[in-house]
This record gives sequence, structure tokens and C-alpha cells, in this order.
Amino acid sequence: METREQPLVSVVLITRDRPAKLEGALDSLTEQTYPALELVVVDGSEESVESLVRRCAGDVPVTYRRDDGVGAGAARNVGMRAATGTYVAFLDDDDRWLPRKIERQVETFAPGVGVVYTGQFTVRDGERVGGRTPSLSGRVTEQLLRGTPCSPTSTIMVRQTLFDETGGFDEQFPVWEDREWYVRLSQHGTFQPVPAQLVQRGFGEYDQLTDDFEAVRDVSYPRFLEKHRGLAVEYGPSCERALVASLSRMAAASGVGAGRYGDARRFIMRSLRYDPFKRRTWLYLFLSLGGQPVHDAARRLQRVHRALTDGTPSNG
Repeated sequence: METREQPLVSVVLITRDRPAKLEGALDSLTEQTYPALELVVVDGSEESVESLVRRCAGDVPVTYRRDDGVGAGAARNVGMRAATGTYVAFLDDDDRWLPRKIERQVETFAPGVGVVYTGQFTVRDGERVGGRTPSLSGRVTEQLLRGTPCSPTSTIMVRQTLFDETGGFDEQFPVWEDREWYVRLSQHGTFQPVPAQLVQRGFGEYDQLTDDFEAVRDVSYPRFLEKHRGLAVEYGPSCERALVASLSRMAAASGVGAGRYGDARRFIMRSLRYDPFKRRTWLYLFLSLGGQPVHDAARRLQRVHRALTDGTPSNG
């Protein structure tokens, strides 16, 4: 229940056919040190998980909605429409929150702040293999347009009023819907980071890499440019070039991951035309020319590098 001292936080959790992972996500929710919570579950599973949710949610009030299957952005919009809290946080069923995540985000909100987000880390086979501490702060629209990464949805908390102001996630995006929404959010408030890695990301189940790439190539890439290229122009020609280069580089990465090396090279060359100085773009070119054996070797080297260089995640 919301009080003057403790505004209510609505947690929007989307899930689809992963009850074992869902139970872990719910455990991380009930372990939060912040008490004023409500849970909105949007379930796209073939068999309802409502009974599991209500059993595992403990004393947290639950609102249950069915997912219409349109996509992750649409499911989150369903959750936000059902939310009643001052703030909304998002949790995917394969992610986990450290106990002080919500508490620290609520403490960080101040007048004018629209989004508070945390760092993240990943665990594979019981060992940490990656991590990122947030750095974007303040008015970040130009930085986002230039391709500076933010954080996945499980790390962010937004003011509920911004849902009405932005219209929520653009449901026409099959992928990149979070990145596109952040650009619109940044026009209605500042971003404020919590400088700690408080979200454990899960490894998603990417069985449809080719379909993902085709969604990027055919829908998300052209639609992102259509919606925001004009905004980038307002920040100057260099921002416009950076937007096209960064989106092309992301599309190239998706193509390489799907083994669509010829398609990937077309995006790589476009990215290089707009910004020839990004080393990562040249790396993708190398991977696309080398094919699957070089790609596999590079991924093995990357995992070794992360294991040797990443520090211990903060416990908040």
C-alpha cells in the first residue's frame, strides 16, 4: 500500500512458458527490501501460470493478465495499463533482482527525473561472465541517438505518468522496442543511474536468430530511422551520421549472429560510410568475412576475456 513516505512501485513481469525461471524471478521480487510493491503479471504461456504466481508472490498483491502474443512491447504495455503505482519497474522471467534494487531506485528519484536505472551482470554455469555499470545521466536524448547503450528493461524504473506522455512501447517493433522507447522517454525527463550492478540477466533462448535478423532488417531498422532520424538532424549532421552508423552496426551484429554474413556486410559497409572509425564495425567485417569458424573462435575468446577482466558484482 502506498504511503506518503513510500510510493507504490508496480512491477510488470512478462513470462512465456518458462515456469522454472519464473519462480526464480518471483523469489527475487519477494526478497526486495522495499515493501510498497504490487505485481502485474502478463502471461503468454500455453498453460496459465497464475496459480504459480499467486503462490510464489507472498504478500505482494497480484494483478494477472493474459498476453495476446503480439510481442514483448505489447505485453509490457498491457502491464503498464494495469499498473496503479507511482513508479513502474519491469522484470523478465529469466532475470533476477538483487534485494536492494527497488529501494535504491526509489531513493534516487527526484523532481524532473523520469527514469532511474541500474547496472547489470550475467552468470553462466555459476560464474559471472559479464557486467556493466550505468553511466548515462541527465538529458540523454542525443547520446541515445548516437548509439550509446543504456540498459535492458529489467534494470529500469519509470514514472507511471510517462506512459501517457510517451504512449508506451511502440508495438510495431518486433525487436529494439526498448531502445526506441528510451529515446522518447528521454524527451520527457532526465535519466539517473544507480551506480551498482543490481540485476542478474538471464541468457535468453534465442532459437529464432534468423527470424530476429529479418525482423531487424525488414521492420525495426527502417522504422527506427523513420521515427528518429529527423530528431537526430536537430542535434546536427554528426548526430544524424552517428545514428545511421550505430543502427547499421547493430543490424550487422544481428546478421553475423544469425549467420547471414552477406546481409551483415551490407549493413557493415553502410555503417562504415557514416562512421569509419568504430573498431567494433571493423570487427564485424572481419567476422562476416571469416564465416562461422571465425565467429565461434571470437566468441570463445570473448568469454575468456570477460572471465579474466570482470570484477565481482556489487551486492547493492
